[in-house]
Amino acid sequence: MRTALQSVSAFILFIAFSSLALANDIKPPKAVVEEATFGIINELNSMEPEARTEDEVRRLVMTYIVPVIDQEKIAMGALGKYWRRATPEQRQEFIDRFREMQIRTYSGAFKAFSGEQFSFEDPRFNESGDKALVKGTLMQTNGQTVPVDFRLYLDDKTHQWRVYDAVVAGLGMVKTYRDQLSERLQNISMNDLLAELSADRMN
Repeated sequence: MRTALQSVSAFILFIAFSSLALANDIKPPKAVVEEATFGIINELNSMEPEARTEDEVRRLVMTYIVPVIDQEKIAMGALGKYWRRATPEQRQEFIDRFREMQIRTYSGAFKAFSGEQFSFEDPRFNESGDKALVKGTLMQTNGQTVPVDFRLYLDDKTHQWRVYDAVVAGLGMVKTYRDQLSERLQNISMNDLLAELSADRMN
């Protein structure tokens, strides 16, 4: 008959092996970035130019790019101090509007894709190992290169690496948006901003 100590020991071993298996299933930061980027590029390369409709490119962005981005974390960073001042309803609406704006931006960029190539370095981690920087290079068809870096963090809820910022040619996406939105919110209310973002979506 199993003793209480044996039961506890068995339970601890079960948790330990489960945690180990979970850790082994975590996709590394570089793989997250590469699969998202190369996934959409490979599909675009397999298409005839006329097949790259707005709806089709949007579908690819929704399939490969959007799932790896932490929309709430980026929205929080973009709003900065105004995030704390917003109501829960305003925050959610901003996340939705901001996500739609990013989707349009990514869709426009990939619709104009003409054979550019990406390469990525191995990730650089912070001391605690829960944040990573994946430095990349965009090689344009004219031979020029543009640095494109991705910042990721390890989500302790999903146990997956997720993108929370991108830096293109030295310009951080979150900081750029935060500067623009902060300047706008000095003159208009949050509801006015949300209305503007909603109107942009309809254009």
